Amino acid sequence: MQRRDFIALGVAAISLGGCAGARYVVPRISEGRLLLPLAELDQGGQAFLQGPGMQRPIYVRRLASGEISAVLASCTHQGCQPAPVADRLACPCHGSEFGFDGRVLQGPAERPLTRYEVAVEGPDLVVFVEGRGAE
Repeated sequence: MQRRDFIALGVAAISLGGCAGARYVVPRISEGRLLLPLAELDQGGQAFLQGPGMQRPIYVRRLASGEISAVLASCTHQGCQPAPVADRLACPCHGSEFGFDGRVLQGPAERPLTRYEVAVEGPDLVVFVEGRGAE
């Protein structure tokens, strides 16, 4: 983690109440996929997946519709790490806000967060990352 990222994460944790309780989880890695037991999602249905060599974690959240969304937690404006706040992901650096599905709600970011395909296989949540910049 670079110094700038560490400071930004600290500011986010203080200003956002410790990232609203989302936990960091180390997933299993298998052939371009990240796997974690669905039981590893916290009570809010969310987690940050941080695998070896990943520059930024993937934020996973169960949406109100029941669908599970997975987005790269890297603001498309300047690469800071947004954190969950109420009903959105908020970037602590310049104020961009994103829906949990990655869409831009407020700039300066103009592009949505990178999204990942997800599936449920038995007791596991699978996030397909091959070729999507999270490996």
